[in-house]
Amino acid sequence: MKRILNLYMVLMLTSAIYAQGRMPQMRFDPQRFQADLEQFITREAGLTPMEAAAFFPVYREMLNKQRALYMRAGRNGFVRPTDDASCRKAILQRDELELQIKEIQKKYHERFLKILPAKKVFDAINAEDRFHRQSFQRVAGRRGPTK
Repeated sequence: MKRILNLYMVLMLTSAIYAQGRMPQMRFDPQRFQADLEQFITREAGLTPMEAAAFFPVYREMLNKQRALYMRAGRNGFVRPTDDASCRKAILQRDELELQIKEIQKKYHERFLKILPAKKVFDAINAEDRFHRQSFQRVAGRRGPTK
């Protein structure tokens, strides 16, 4: 759950900064972000070139499916319900999206285990978490403290 929220926050924060144009020197480049992420995972999980070539197409597929759900969740986040019934509906929709994201993750983790040894899958998952945490901290540090 933390991983999903961290990824969501990084994506939302970087897109918000980009959209506001506050920091033109800090343009978000999705291809560069993905390349940096893959390089980090490769290094941290100790993937060989052959393992990386087999792993990352499946990994990208997982991210694309999750990204679609993150986008839906993001659109829902901009709606502010005004009554209890609407709030209840929004909560249930949010929970359903988060469950769908976790189901995708589980399905793809099982696929990863068919491609890589379990230790490398474990290391790749943890490396992804660290990368997103570090990216968020880097972006937050450039913005300065919030008041």
